[in-house]
Amino acid sequence: MTAAITACGGGGGGGGGGIPFGGIPNGGVDPGDGGESGFTSDQRSAATRRAHDKYMELLAAQTSEPMQALSQWMLTQPEYDQAGARADSAWARFTDGRYFLYTDSWAPVDLSNDGPLEPELRAGDGLAKAGLVAGKKEIPNSELAVIMAADANGDFDQVKGMQQKVAKMLQDQGWRIHGDRSFTVDSLLALGTVEMGIFYLAAHGGMFGPSNQQEYSFITETRATAENEAKYRIDFKTGRLIYHRDRNREEEAAGKALPPCYAITASFVQKHLKFSDGALIVLLCCHSGSPEGEGFRNALGGGKAVTIVAWDGSGNDYGARSMEYMFDRLASANSRDPAKPNNRAFDMDDVWEYMGRKSTRQIKPNLLVTPAVEFFKPDAYIKRFGNGFDLSNPVLAELETDHGDKLVLHGNFGSEQGVVSVGGTEVAVQTWENDKIELVLPTGKSDPSGSHGDVVVTARKRKSNRRVLTSWRGTVTYLYEDLAPEGDEGTLYNKVEIDFHLRGDAHAGRTQVDGELRSNTWNLALASDSSATYRAAGERRSGGFVLRSYSGSGDLTYGEVGEALSGTVFSMIGRVNATLKRMELTFFQPLDRLMTDTDASGNGVKRSMVFPAGAFGYVDPTGAGGDHMPLAFGTHLPMDAAANVLAYNKAILVEDEPRNPLTVTVSAMTASPAFDDTVGR
Repeated sequence: MTAAITACGGGGGGGGGGIPFGGIPNGGVDPGDGGESGFTSDQRSAATRRAHDKYMELLAAQTSEPMQALSQWMLTQPEYDQAGARADSAWARFTDGRYFLYTDSWAPVDLSNDGPLEPELRAGDGLAKAGLVAGKKEIPNSELAVIMAADANGDFDQVKGMQQKVAKMLQDQGWRIHGDRSFTVDSLLALGTVEMGIFYLAAHGGMFGPSNQQEYSFITETRATAENEAKYRIDFKTGRLIYHRDRNREEEAAGKALPPCYAITASFVQKHLKFSDGALIVLLCCHSGSPEGEGFRNALGGGKAVTIVAWDGSGNDYGARSMEYMFDRLASANSRDPAKPNNRAFDMDDVWEYMGRKSTRQIKPNLLVTPAVEFFKPDAYIKRFGNGFDLSNPVLAELETDHGDKLVLHGNFGSEQGVVSVGGTEVAVQTWENDKIELVLPTGKSDPSGSHGDVVVTARKRKSNRRVLTSWRGTVTYLYEDLAPEGDEGTLYNKVEIDFHLRGDAHAGRTQVDGELRSNTWNLALASDSSATYRAAGERRSGGFVLRSYSGSGDLTYGEVGEALSGTVFSMIGRVNATLKRMELTFFQPLDRLMTDTDASGNGVKRSMVFPAGAFGYVDPTGAGGDHMPLAFGTHLPMDAAANVLAYNKAILVEDEPRNPLTVTVSAMTASPAFDDTVGR
């Protein structure tokens, strides 16, 4: 489950750590008053409006610490009995025990020109421990994405646009997008016990309360009215709600007397919001990643294995841009500054590493540092807490075909078994592991549905990036000729002809986001509808006499590489070098005692057919170029831009036997489907 919360603020007074996420006891309400309000909504509006007017006065007077001065002024007002301040926020407690938070942050920025830039590396924060429950990293258990933004005053206009792009990315990858985008108390309560897979919230926020009881809060769009005061009385009594200055700057500038808004606390989250296992909670919010915000983060965890991304410092629209990049690379959307060719999906660790080295013209030195808009404020660092989240979608990295028509998928899929489709047809899964899936492909000369094409994994109702299983059909002939020495005549030869069917991944891949392309190094086995024949023939004559003859023919049986090859059993493997655009074929022997070698006296001896390894086209004793079973020798077959294999015919003389060539002939082969440059890699 992924929750991303974008907000701003500060608060608290006099230092000290955050309180436990149960909230300030009774919301700071004196138990003797029964939790009832001592003020009408109009009285609270008047008091909070005076606080705003005073703050504007302090700014106009260029007061050095306006928030500290505001908190001291609020203590002189009859409605308040406690107050405190931070650099960009101040809080006060009404005499009936309810809290009021005033923030001034989230300065507007211009994101109109934020193209790519070579990064000036600066370390982003790594994994931090937040006292959250540990667990195995997973795909979120819920496919529901809830994306909300607080207030309609223009502060979050750019953020809302970026949120809409994120919603489109996720919806395209199988996420169910919640219809209500407004961040109100009622919209949160309406979620009830529904577990969210993604919760992406843009709102202001900050710390409030005395130094030994500081707590974090997020500001909703719900304003204080007489009706709402009665409706949410219990939530105020239990400390789940507090008041916050309305942040509609345009209406404030127009002189309108705005009622305060309601803000939710950690105890509200604990009571009313539910997140699934594997949560990623992103608090794009001022100071949400600070030590004082730990109680709120723990409340969001709710005792489940989650990951939280939060801001240690003041957030702004640059942070929302970073989140757009993050979701883009998690879901392989390739809509935000896409690499060429497109990226496949990646897991959170890979994306986090990428964000630490990626810069844009306005987000420098990397996406894990949110630059301050005002010159006098420090940059904010994006921190990650907990380890429950791994993937927004399954990640399919590489394809391997093995003996017996087996298709092996390599990547990151989560532990809960889902389904695999090949060419749009679901194929039964044989084994499912977090990093490997095995299935058996339907195979036949007619290429039944599910035998090749786009490969997609669906787990927990979300689908992976696609890889393409390409099919090639053709023939390859190996002809080894023993030419007559001077004075003799006639040629002896061994010949194997293979009508072969090879399937594999013709697309290169990446091991890191936006990284260099590398070739798929998994070997590819022939499909079971491949067939082969052998023939030994020819005579060696001298002076009209037959000195020697070869004979023998029949069918060959394909065997698995590594098993004992004998009799009529042969083996062949291939590999697609997608970066060099070539197919590599290796033919294995011996073909034991298939040929009869008859001497001049008519005595026949059974012998093995021989095809010298050194004459296949290349020899690589180290097996370089492969991370798996090395291809120590074989034939390189060039491919065109569509991954079609070009016809090949070449005779190479055998070392130390200069008159005896091995001729390899391969027919042209059409790739099905053709190479697709839009496949994420």
